[in-house]
Amino acid sequence: MFFQCSLEPFQIDFNILKKFVTSCHWHYLRKYNLFGHHGLGWGFAYISEDNNKLVIKRDITQIYHADWKNLTKIKTRFLLVHARKTLPWKKNFRDVHPIDIGEKYVITHNGIIKGFPDKKLKNPRLEKIYSNTNLDTRKYLCAIIDELQEGKSLKNTLESIFREIEIGAGANAFLFNSHTCNVITNHKTNFNGRHHTLFLSNKQKEILVGTTPLTDNSKEIPNYSLIQIDLNNLNINAMKLEF
Repeated sequence: MFFQCSLEPFQIDFNILKKFVTSCHWHYLRKYNLFGHHGLGWGFAYISEDNNKLVIKRDITQIYHADWKNLTKIKTRFLLVHARKTLPWKKNFRDVHPIDIGEKYVITHNGIIKGFPDKKLKNPRLEKIYSNTNLDTRKYLCAIIDELQEGKSLKNTLESIFREIEIGAGANAFLFNSHTCNVITNHKTNFNGRHHTLFLSNKQKEILVGTTPLTDNSKEIPNYSLIQIDLNNLNINAMKLEF
């Protein structure tokens, strides 16, 4: 997954996009693991230049076989792309990211969360989704929104959730809407760590964050971080998560 945001409308550089799509393909099989490809659907989100609204699209086709080149035609201040990697028998269009449950934030997640606490959420609608979904990302989003609706800060919300869940590969995520993109890191480093890190490139009037270092000046984001980016002015608030 990756996103790019800018103060001025842009069209994504083809070479950056191609580098990301290449990282989703079979050649990672030799370097990483048997399920090294991300071929079980992909989605993207962008802020419409016309009305400043968040637009979300999903496709069950493998990203490297889809019409991904058309993304270069979108002019926007924010573009996010996620390619899904899961077990082949778990292919499901509803689980293609970004995951939207009709709340304040949408989420994309990289990694695996193995276990969630057996508890009831305070919001009945969120509780129904939480208890009936098998997708870790959807549970993750429900848990976050439920805590936020109680008036907690996002930092305190994440710290509370991370004390309770069992991390598999990671809970790295982009939690975003048309105003803000929150970059969250919490990942294991003892298994396939190359896939479960995030890299940030920050140059004048432009920020790019991704699971792959897509530019020469990309730097790895420290584990257990929350980076909040205001999409209107690109102000960054970075903090360490303590749990």
